[in-house]
Amino acid sequence: MRDYKVYVLSGKERLLCLGITAGLAGAVSWLFYHNGCAMALSLILYLPVERTLKRHLMKKRKGELLFQFKEILQMAVTALKAGYAMENAFVHAREEFVKLYGQEAVMAREFAYINHQVKLNVTLESLLEDLAERCGIEEISSFSQVFGFAKRSGGDFLGIFQNSAEKIRQKAEIKREIEVVIAAKRMEMNIMNLVPFGILAYVGITSPEFLEPLYGNWMGMGVMTVTLVIYVFACWLSEKIVDIQV
Repeated sequence: MRDYKVYVLSGKERLLCLGITAGLAGAVSWLFYHNGCAMALSLILYLPVERTLKRHLMKKRKGELLFQFKEILQMAVTALKAGYAMENAFVHAREEFVKLYGQEAVMAREFAYINHQVKLNVTLESLLEDLAERCGIEEISSFSQVFGFAKRSGGDFLGIFQNSAEKIRQKAEIKREIEVVIAAKRMEMNIMNLVPFGILAYVGITSPEFLEPLYGNWMGMGVMTVTLVIYVFACWLSEKIVDIQV
């Protein structure tokens, strides 16, 4: 089954990455160096752009996985309350989940596999541990560990499912509240990150002679390179400040 800790870019995502890299390379070569040859050197930006895009998409996918897992748990809770046995509760939960999110939803495919393996006498706890390992999500891992312990020693499965679903819901709400609070700050950060490019473009168009001493000589290239490094560091630092982990 799929390892969700590894993200492989699709063809469209690679084209997006190349487009972003080409745009950044063009902007850097024109605004900072006024030299087309610098664009070839700027293409080294592809690797950090790809890494950043992967990190963003990975974060988005983990959020979707956690949301879908919480939905499955809540539907399993309903099935357990209705008197279903543990294994059958997951079968019923998947059926209800598919009605809402379709066959192609990640957790629909995962629990189809789990339910099939249970019919082949593979233990449910080992399958949940495998899912947690492949997802790399703390909440799913904690649930699989508690579930495995309860399965071996006997425990209140309904309470475990309810508590796990509630903890995931509370954490999702906290994340949503934090995102609302920092949304304005993130917008300000994005605008401030674009301001230096805007200033250079404006001065370069309206008063090109003002920046002329910085182009076409090694000293000017050195100054612009140091400026660019400081700018990249500032962008990285601002991203770290607003990237609050829960």
